[in-house]
Amino acid sequence: MTFSELANSDWLMIWGAGVALLALVIMWRVARYDIAGAAFDSAWQVARGKRTAETPTALEEKYNEIAREASYTGKARRAAGTVIGHFAAKVANVIAMIMLLAGAVLIGLGYFWR
Repeated sequence: MTFSELANSDWLMIWGAGVALLALVIMWRVARYDIAGAAFDSAWQVARGKRTAETPTALEEKYNEIAREASYTGKARRAAGTVIGHFAAKVANVIAMIMLLAGAVLIGLGYFWR
């Protein structure tokens, strides 16, 4: 079977899976900028007793990035970048969820349109 022999329903399912996969990749990549996710990961790490001096939590790592800046201006710039990254991650996550839903709809249409 070649690509030209695929039916429209097959193409809908292929495109739906591609859109859903792209959405999952976007969600995976923006997760590192989400402060709420970092807080959840930190709480989970502390609850499991995995936090040590050698393995700081995600929130401690974000704080340490800000604290490493030499000047107050650098610290403010780093903190603002962290907050902007957090909100941009939230927007990208919403877009990715919509893409995931659209991919599921395309897969459903392709499955039932035979």
